[in-house]
Amino acid sequence: MLGAAFLNASWGLLACGAFVPLLGVLESAGEERRPVWNAFRTGYLFGFVFFLVGMHWIARLSDVAITVPWLKYPAWVAAASYLALYPALACALATFLSRRSGFSLAATFPCAFLMVEELRASGELGFPWFQPGYAVHAYPRLIQMASLGGVTLLTAWVLLLNVLLWRALTRRDVTGASRALAAAGFLAALLLPWAWGGQALHAADAMAAQSKAAHGAVALVQANIPGEIKWSGKHEREILDTFLELSSTAARAHPKPQLIVWPETATGTYLRRQVDQAIAVARLAADTGVPIFTGFADYSWDSLGTPHYWNAAGIFPANGSLGLRYAKRHLVPFGERMPFQRWLPMLGKIELGQAEWTPGEEPVLFSGPGGPFSCLVCFEAIFPDLARDDVRHGARMLVNITNDEWFGKSVALSQHAGMAALRAVENHVPLVRCANTGLTLLVDSSGRVRGSLPVFQAGVLAGDPGLTPEQAADESYDLRAHARRLGAR
Repeated sequence: MLGAAFLNASWGLLACGAFVPLLGVLESAGEERRPVWNAFRTGYLFGFVFFLVGMHWIARLSDVAITVPWLKYPAWVAAASYLALYPALACALATFLSRRSGFSLAATFPCAFLMVEELRASGELGFPWFQPGYAVHAYPRLIQMASLGGVTLLTAWVLLLNVLLWRALTRRDVTGASRALAAAGFLAALLLPWAWGGQALHAADAMAAQSKAAHGAVALVQANIPGEIKWSGKHEREILDTFLELSSTAARAHPKPQLIVWPETATGTYLRRQVDQAIAVARLAADTGVPIFTGFADYSWDSLGTPHYWNAAGIFPANGSLGLRYAKRHLVPFGERMPFQRWLPMLGKIELGQAEWTPGEEPVLFSGPGGPFSCLVCFEAIFPDLARDDVRHGARMLVNITNDEWFGKSVALSQHAGMAALRAVENHVPLVRCANTGLTLLVDSSGRVRGSLPVFQAGVLAGDPGLTPEQAADESYDLRAHARRLGAR
């Protein structure tokens, strides 16, 4: 049932009861004094099914996504097999603590699960995707709790609801009074955050309506370039022309945007290293007076002459110059870089089709409408600590650029975008998300989607993510005909 909670955004509340069967099995095993190993196996089975269901989109990845297409099938099973170790460890730890301390699983399970989830999100293999708190990302009232304690607090809340529901439904209580008390607690724990979240949203809208400050309109360019064209190396000029035409149209809109954003590795080229392309982008920024922020592949050499390749992003200021550059800090393990190379450099010689980027080292603040903004490239948006670090350094808006074409039209699109939206709530800043094929979003500081574009359609989404719906002036420019013309070339 926990896997099903991630298959559709509207099914998120299923997570609030998904652990009940697991808790019942663990309790039965505890009463029979079965070995802790038994709890580990139970948790592993639970986790394997959960991740296998939730991550089914790995088996549906576009063949453009990986060098060896058939690897996606064993990768799907391998990922579920590995990630299932964490629920297994949580179940074993909860059972062990319960027996040693004398406390009920109702107390030890949430604590153990939260500790293990923090472990799962850490390090080079860190993968916080599918933390239970993310299941409710589509419920604006409920996710306001993230402003107090991040997605960890949301996960703790989901676990609390499961424990209360389990105690309300269990047949092992001595009297029905305790079950009634647990049921009342469940309803209170569900309804109180809902009511408080509504008040928080109302207060946020009231403050925005009274404030004369605005972040300024941002134009997000979703060019919808197919991967087989983008990475072929044969359509570089056509791809760039598509972005330039979309951006030129956006720059002439009213209200005029103060920043144009292109997605991750937008043109599929070393944009700032290819002089003709860099000049064309810089000229458009200078002619329109609107800075262009974009993702691109980049490279440089260190003092020893060793080349380093970056999944980068940078800005072309309105004065026609080249601005600051940011390099992605947290790379996708096995997809963008073999993990643990800093300790075992030989791992970099293993060829699984990975890009082998070099990780960046620090956040970069760019000058933008309404103050400085920082960049989260694709996968980075699922790590709360990166966004938190950016805001602590002074970012007043988060720009998430990504290329999610690999996911096709699977639920992974909404899963990925939903996690990014939580970063806005946690840090009280708006977030704009620009994707090559979607989902392209404007998200306010309360995590509400203020504008979006249909997936796999070319267009531009423009608006101010810091404004209320009444203040916002979102405009979408449908240039599907131009995209079809590119695809026919």
